[in-house]
Amino acid sequence: MNGPPSVSRRAPCGSIDNYLPQRNRDLVSSRSSDHNMQAETQTENACPSCKAPNAAGARFCSGCGSALSTGASAASQAASPLARKVCAGCNKINDASAQFCLHCGTRLPAAASVPAFGEPAGFWIRALALILDGVILAAVGWLVEERLGLPHDVPGNLEAAEKIARMLPGLFLDTAISTVYLTVMVGAWGATIGKMVCGLKIVRGDGGRVTYGISLTRSFAEYVSLLALGLGYLWVALAPSKRAWHDYLCDTRVVYKRPR
Repeated sequence: MNGPPSVSRRAPCGSIDNYLPQRNRDLVSSRSSDHNMQAETQTENACPSCKAPNAAGARFCSGCGSALSTGASAASQAASPLARKVCAGCNKINDASAQFCLHCGTRLPAAASVPAFGEPAGFWIRALALILDGVILAAVGWLVEERLGLPHDVPGNLEAAEKIARMLPGLFLDTAISTVYLTVMVGAWGATIGKMVCGLKIVRGDGGRVTYGISLTRSFAEYVSLLALGLGYLWVALAPSKRAWHDYLCDTRVVYKRPR
């Protein structure tokens, strides 16, 4: 007699992985990972205007033709989020993501051109920069007075009126040298030599460049901070914004050149 019929055993229903050898399963998994990576790459390079996905390295959107922030420009903006755009119409500063100027409506350039700067400078670093500038101005003033034959010291046995008469030429000369120095340095380079050494710069309240007119006004406004027994300079240590009186008067700020 024949024995009982053999019953073929089938694998239970389940994932397709149960029917594939290990090598084929690895191949399917690898292709799936490549597909996911390509999808992520396209998603990361989405157009900021129409949100359409674009291939990696594309410079313009295939859907609407808008410029894409890719390559070095995107990397630089990601590395320096404080970088901003300057308007060609009104010279105002705008955020790096803005397409049109918030002040005059002029279309902004595609790339941010204003370098990022750091936090407001504190009292001690500004005091060090002021001392360095004071040393430079004192040396220059002494040399000019020596060249012009002006007296450096006033005898103490003179009358008050005569003392003032002898001190006025040197005082006016020192004031003129200081005004020219501050106006030219800040207007041209945004900082005096002392501030350059300390890594500082002077910017406007909106982050823009200080013009020669504002620089000249600020040089005279510093006397307001000085004549009040130096309280205007000390205000940097007291105010949360770390601004002196002459900064408030001229709408300027002293900041670090680079983010810290």
